[in-house]
Amino acid sequence: MNLDLDGWLGRRSVRMTIWAAVCVLSVLKFFYLTADFPNWSPWMIDQAKFTDEGWWAGAAVMHAVTGHWYVAGDYNPAVALPVWPLLLSAVFHFTGVSVVAARALNVAISMATLGVVFALVRRFASGRGETPALVAVLLLASSPFAFVFNRLAILETLVVFEFCLALLAASFASAKRVGLLAAVAALVTTMMLTKTTAALLTPAVGWVLWSALGRRPGGLVRSVAAVVVVPAALVKGYALLASALGYGADYRYFFDVNAMPDIAWAQTLGTLRDLFENGIWLDRVLYPVGLAILVVTVAWKRKLWSNPLFAASWMVLAAVAVFIFSRQDDYAPRYFLVALGPLIWIVALTLGELLVHARKTAVLLLAGLMAAVVANGWMTGEFLTHRDYDFHDAAVSIGEIVRSHPEQKPLILGGSGAQISLMTGIPSINDGFGTQDVTAKVGRYQPGWYLEWNDTAPENEDFLSGFTLEKMASYPAFDDDTRNLLILYRMTPKASGAGVPQAGKP
Repeated sequence: MNLDLDGWLGRRSVRMTIWAAVCVLSVLKFFYLTADFPNWSPWMIDQAKFTDEGWWAGAAVMHAVTGHWYVAGDYNPAVALPVWPLLLSAVFHFTGVSVVAARALNVAISMATLGVVFALVRRFASGRGETPALVAVLLLASSPFAFVFNRLAILETLVVFEFCLALLAASFASAKRVGLLAAVAALVTTMMLTKTTAALLTPAVGWVLWSALGRRPGGLVRSVAAVVVVPAALVKGYALLASALGYGADYRYFFDVNAMPDIAWAQTLGTLRDLFENGIWLDRVLYPVGLAILVVTVAWKRKLWSNPLFAASWMVLAAVAVFIFSRQDDYAPRYFLVALGPLIWIVALTLGELLVHARKTAVLLLAGLMAAVVANGWMTGEFLTHRDYDFHDAAVSIGEIVRSHPEQKPLILGGSGAQISLMTGIPSINDGFGTQDVTAKVGRYQPGWYLEWNDTAPENEDFLSGFTLEKMASYPAFDDDTRNLLILYRMTPKASGAGVPQAGKP
């Protein structure tokens, strides 16, 4: 039986149908952007849903609201990671502070990523590369994992786009194309200034670049220069500039507070088990398929490893696995997002190889992938039709309460304060992070409002001791037992001499 599967998939009508499905799935990400991160999803433990959007957008929000992006003594991650705040500032110049605008920017970036992924897989796929490239784009567009995190204003979506673009640029490089080598260096530097963990992706970029340069010694030197030496020098130069401008303490603090924990080797087996099990966060079908491909290609069909993108994809998966292992139990589902694309490329490139050499097996693989698309589309539909707005509505209510009390300083104190700032445009400071002692920081800025989840922690009583806290409202939100009731307090300074922190610089 002659299975002309590649020919069937190459028909114009089939291609147009797939592109139409990709467009629909992509546009759906723009719907209901004020909705909360879906409750009881497989990724419910991720804390980005009530903190990270505000933290990474904080500089852009403060600049739009107060005219100053920097808050002395507070948590200022934009000092170390300026790319995303700069993009958001440009958007907020036209839209004003808006969580919808911030999330829509990430959705638009995720759509641009699809085009880059298509070009990337098509370049490296066997035979007529359009078929596996189309499949790769469809799998990425239909992923519910990508759907929920692309709709958050966090850093990972932008890093994925920059990484894919760096791989594509690297694939076209040659010794005579100095401009492309410079572009790769610029993209790697931009990745590092978007999120420091982008360093995990640089070996993959280096491998594709070296492969494009013929894997010769001279090419290795150029690759190391473009992917390691020049970006490291540029990032170091940026750090020196930040220090010279007076932000050195904030720069160092960011890396101190995000330092890798010591590894408890006694927990190795448990950590490996959790890592293996949590890989299913990526995709319920693609993850086991990817593991099967690893076994098959290592044990028998090793030809695929000569494909630069295939090998680079496994480099990413290995780097992410090592990073997450080193975090042990201190990691979140979003850390896996950069691994989703490489997993899809592995499957798509394998499909391309099977279409050339084992068409019956290709039919079975394609059937499984289409089943995954349908199942994933169904899950995405469930997220869209069963929406929650508890946290968003809480933010709106908090904004109304703060604005209705002009006698109180419109400044919010709390770990989720930056998230509320992004949703309301009301300034905030962080009670957990910052270069200044929180008691001194509270005395310096005299916030009028305090936000806490569930109950006031005992360790917070010291910096709150100078204030009378009046509970103004409480809001059930999200599905985390430790953070499912957001409480708003009005902060009233106690009488003079009763231990009230004094305003002014400490």
